[in-house]
Amino acid sequence: MTLWTILLPLFGALALFALPARGAQRLVVLFATLFTWLFALALPQAQPFEAPWIEAVGLYWSLDPAGAGGVLVLAAATVMLPAALYASFAVRERTRGFLALLLLMQAGLNGIFLAADLVLFYVFWEATLIPSLLLLGIWGGEGRRQATLKYLTYAVAGSFLMLVAILALRPLSGAPSFRLADLLPATQALPFSTQLALFVAFALAFAVKLPLWPLHAWLPDFHEQNHPSGVADAAGTLYKVGGWGFFAFALPLFPEAAAAASPYLLALAAFTAVYAAVIATAQTHLKRLLAYASLSHMGIVGVGVFGLYLAGLNGAMYLLAAQMLSTGGLFLITGMLYARRETFDLTAYGGLAKSAPGLAAVTLFTLFASIGVPGLANFPGEFMSLMGAFQRSPLLGGLATLSVIAAGVYGVNLYQRLFQGEATLQTRELRWGEAALLAPLLTAILWFGLFPQPQLARIDAHAQRTVARLAEPAAQGAAVHGAALAADATHGEDE
Repeated sequence: MTLWTILLPLFGALALFALPARGAQRLVVLFATLFTWLFALALPQAQPFEAPWIEAVGLYWSLDPAGAGGVLVLAAATVMLPAALYASFAVRERTRGFLALLLLMQAGLNGIFLAADLVLFYVFWEATLIPSLLLLGIWGGEGRRQATLKYLTYAVAGSFLMLVAILALRPLSGAPSFRLADLLPATQALPFSTQLALFVAFALAFAVKLPLWPLHAWLPDFHEQNHPSGVADAAGTLYKVGGWGFFAFALPLFPEAAAAASPYLLALAAFTAVYAAVIATAQTHLKRLLAYASLSHMGIVGVGVFGLYLAGLNGAMYLLAAQMLSTGGLFLITGMLYARRETFDLTAYGGLAKSAPGLAAVTLFTLFASIGVPGLANFPGEFMSLMGAFQRSPLLGGLATLSVIAAGVYGVNLYQRLFQGEATLQTRELRWGEAALLAPLLTAILWFGLFPQPQLARIDAHAQRTVARLAEPAAQGAAVHGAALAADATHGEDE
């Protein structure tokens, strides 16, 4: 079952190339995304998967469905189901290729969240970059070339540093393989200077994809130039995987370095949350506004992670999943608005609620979720992330909390500019098909807001291991490291 969450969208993407008929393509997309969602729902009962890949250098197909990764796979599957189906109607040119890239991206994302081997994680990390670049570069707007180049430059620079760190990690630590289970006991005993150098390399890669200020410049252009349906933006929202990289790999692999760097990263994350929220209030382009709002959410994810407290780590991973639902939903609604007015310029909107009250209602509901209204998806994660930040630094926790006020301002302003005031033109009401596509997202937003405990329990088991890892004395790791190196030396003599 664990492996099938990756194979199903992968096979679906391949099957699309053999089916020229639009109806058959829709059936394949529906089958692949629906059954991936069902498998994602069943991940708490699934078993880990492991098979040798290149055993001689310690590489394994190692996947673990337990913990926070399973929750993120479920959230991504919940977004991808309506997004891919909407794309099958809204994307009119080279639709088959667009849909195939969406499914390939889902397969890669699931691999990122489930990988328990560091090299396998890197392979999925890089593989997922390709569909996001092609979706932007082929189906994007007039400025897509510049946006693609900027995104590629940031992503490749960060990935190169991570690759160097991965190549150095096993020889330096003496771990028998790249599986996390083998790396964790070995890396804690690395000298502090080595840990810090490796942590910085990973951190730069993850900070680009979180993203954190000042490595965020690719994000507004990425969303502004993506296909106007909003589908590629929704998929791009799922691809903000830097927070996951810090939580699942950088913190537990290099605990001493993480503790030393956390005050600086916490400050950057708090600033990112406030800066992006304030900038969002001044935007007149709908997609750029949502891009900065999403960046602000990632800043709050960052303060939860870098606080290094259990509540913050739990909240950060929960918010990462919740904002997939709320921001993904907002981008799909953005595409529906564009289909009606053919512009993202907010000055061209106003008064839509009079002719489209249903569309106004679902937009308001999703906006409320995005700005953290209690009872909806983002609230538990935001609250716990900020609580973790306060535990580490009341000053930086207070600074990050200002972003919540700014979120209220841009959220209310956005709704007023879209749906209130004088109506210049009649607008088509939300169709039944559009409502049916949004229904899974709206239901999940309510479910994550009212009943967070089942998913939080899965995340908590994972976060507790990270917190315990951060608290382990270095001496304990030194003993393990020495034993690992001695075993390697003995193995070499035997050979």
